[in-house]
Amino acid sequence: MTIDEDLLQEVEEDFDADFYRPPKGPIAEGSRNSTMSVFAAKILKRLGVTQEARSGFDEQASRCEPPLEKSELDTIWGSAVRFYNKTIKDSDDYVSPDTFNRPSLKPDDFSDIGEAGVLAREYGDVLAYTNATDYLTFNGQYWKEDKQLAIGKVLEFMDFQLADALEQYEKSVIELVNSGIDESVVREGGKALAKVIETPIQQKLHSIYLSSKSYYQFVMKRRDYRYITATHNTAKPMLAIDLSELDKDDMLLNTPNATYNLRNGLRDYHEHDPKDYITKITTVSPGDEGLGLWKETLATFFCNDQELIDYVQEIIGMTAIGKVYQEHMIIAYGGGANGKSTFWNTIARVLGSYSGKLSADALTMNNKRNVSPELAELKGKRLVIASEMAEGMRLNTAVVKQITSTDEIQAEKKYKDPFHFVPSHTLVLYTNHLPKVGANDEGTWRRLVVIPFNAKISGRSDIKNFADYLYDNAGPAILSWIIEGAEKAIKANFKTSVPKAVINSVKSYREANDWLGHFINESCVVGEKLSEKSGELYSKYRAYCLQNLEYTRSTTDFYAALNQAGYERKRTNKGNFIMGLSLKADDDDFLN
Repeated sequence: MTIDEDLLQEVEEDFDADFYRPPKGPIAEGSRNSTMSVFAAKILKRLGVTQEARSGFDEQASRCEPPLEKSELDTIWGSAVRFYNKTIKDSDDYVSPDTFNRPSLKPDDFSDIGEAGVLAREYGDVLAYTNATDYLTFNGQYWKEDKQLAIGKVLEFMDFQLADALEQYEKSVIELVNSGIDESVVREGGKALAKVIETPIQQKLHSIYLSSKSYYQFVMKRRDYRYITATHNTAKPMLAIDLSELDKDDMLLNTPNATYNLRNGLRDYHEHDPKDYITKITTVSPGDEGLGLWKETLATFFCNDQELIDYVQEIIGMTAIGKVYQEHMIIAYGGGANGKSTFWNTIARVLGSYSGKLSADALTMNNKRNVSPELAELKGKRLVIASEMAEGMRLNTAVVKQITSTDEIQAEKKYKDPFHFVPSHTLVLYTNHLPKVGANDEGTWRRLVVIPFNAKISGRSDIKNFADYLYDNAGPAILSWIIEGAEKAIKANFKTSVPKAVINSVKSYREANDWLGHFINESCVVGEKLSEKSGELYSKYRAYCLQNLEYTRSTTDFYAALNQAGYERKRTNKGNFIMGLSLKADDDDFLN
């Protein structure tokens, strides 16, 4: 059977919210085709061409006795779809399924809680709240922490609600007018309208009118600033999420075009989804644009050392992952005009809001200020850069261990509640001057990775602001290179092969910072049977530091370092002694 326009009137009749629920009783032979045809048209008008509509049609068809063949049902359905597309959708009074099925924005009760409940129901996919961040708003690509954006969504909701209330009110007015009451009386309302209500139908329509008018008046009142604020504040617990929900999938990298799953590199991506609760985004999308320029730049910056280039790619690939797999602080070291600042700033710019900055002095022993607000900004970051430490600065190894570890960090944004978060970032310091390291324990030195920048590129290019040029002309290729590095690191189970250039740089750095070794070599004789009074040894150490303008450690730190180095402190009846060494004689000092 084929549906034609003669059925349109029948489709329009008896069209209520429960029309497609199968009534009791069978559909007898002789009426099966016509019944199913009309039902198909009705359910399509309500739900559109969707799987839900077809499922409802098939459920209704199960009542046919005897059953219709599947092929015949498919024919009926196909005809109904064509009728829907050509006739129903083109009618002047057609209301789309999305609009028809959209719930009213009218609260269950006219209160702050009722209004906030509707806001939370309608905007729960674009608004969220935590105590640490306040409101967040999904902008179509990522969640942004911005109170004004959230208020903007509340205002948008109220505009939609006003249109909904006005539509319901005007519809109720028209219904009363159509029942035979003069429009001026309806609009005047009150006792004048109540006096002319006569029939049961008018009584029912009058009740709907009063309800819609109350709704409209409530909405108009809610547009006052104090009520906007009340709705905004009352909705907070209804829209609250746990802070840990934000950026929870460490393998997702968000870009302007799509969200990439780093487990599978460039092959695996999906559209932006608010349910990912991502708060960061790169500034470019991956691509091949500028690949040649980027490869040439890498060769220049790293002196054609392919082993070092491959290592750096995996290290930076790991920075793109939102979890710490290697507790390292990367120190990019070299004299001026070697490309290190250009390299790291370009990487940071490509990574967009996944990258952040930390004051270099926050890593030093000289820092006395509160760094908690700075640490708070590290949450969710994947690359954190500190730049250009002053010459002679001593590294605060306790802070470095805290920032590079996988232990929770306590932080606090200004004027907001303190919170804890698990670090997700890699810390990079690029500098012309390596900081001094007082600690000699393995826990410190296994964290420090020195990547040498030995190129001399001053005057080699006529391009000014090469970092900008590199970003503008190779940004997509750089991000592809980073994502490929992440995939390589994941496949290697985060066990990178450290190149000779890095091994040698770390070795030289550690030797240069072996303050105790330098003192012993210059001032002491080492021997299994030797010993020296601890007080005299420390006095000699203080004089050595003064002479060489070195930082003088306390007796506690000095003796602890000696013990760690294998020189035991023993108490005897003649005093305290350090075993295994003795001071050089004065003439030995003179000769040396």
